[in-house]
Amino acid sequence: MNAYEKAQQLGLTGTDAEIVAQLTACGLTARPIQLSELLFLLNFRGMLTKLVSNQTDEKWTGTVLAMKAALVAANQTESVAALDRWLSHITNPRNVTFDTTSPAHAAPFWAMRIAFGGQQTMPTLADFDAVADLGGGWLFATLTEAEYAAQKTAAEKEAAVAAVIVKCNAAREAAEAESRLAESTPITIAAAAETAWGA
Repeated sequence: MNAYEKAQQLGLTGTDAEIVAQLTACGLTARPIQLSELLFLLNFRGMLTKLVSNQTDEKWTGTVLAMKAALVAANQTESVAALDRWLSHITNPRNVTFDTTSPAHAAPFWAMRIAFGGQQTMPTLADFDAVADLGGGWLFATLTEAEYAAQKTAAEKEAAVAAVIVKCNAAREAAEAESRLAESTPITIAAAAETAWGA
């Protein structure tokens, strides 16, 4: 599915530039991310590591938690809640994927990348991109307005051609139906086709 088709599926509106910005902000990937792969990657890159101890309570460390601390310190309640939901989701053993094909899941993760990626003690941009690569990479991160406009033009042309084909088929069927009538003439056949074309 190209960018124009995805924008239509998501019901995005606005100018081409506005739609490109909305698609980019969705942070979508080609496929959902398998949590088994994600947790391995987060641990390997120092983003989220479970500490092993004799205590019964779970303890975690990593740059993702540094990001959470920064959000808490900045009183970014909504962002803290989004990060907590993400952490809860990816560490829940009943879940299998982190569905970054859905804007509801992918957009907050993309927003974290934009806000914190590359800052000191935070996950690097490469860390965020490595997570996205598990899902086939960011779909629209480098999308340009020109690319979107070309896809839109091609889709509109295809739709126009399909509409003409539908009209041609309707006119042909009407003409054939009229021609089977005993009282039909070339004029009535043409009229039937013309009526069907205009319907």
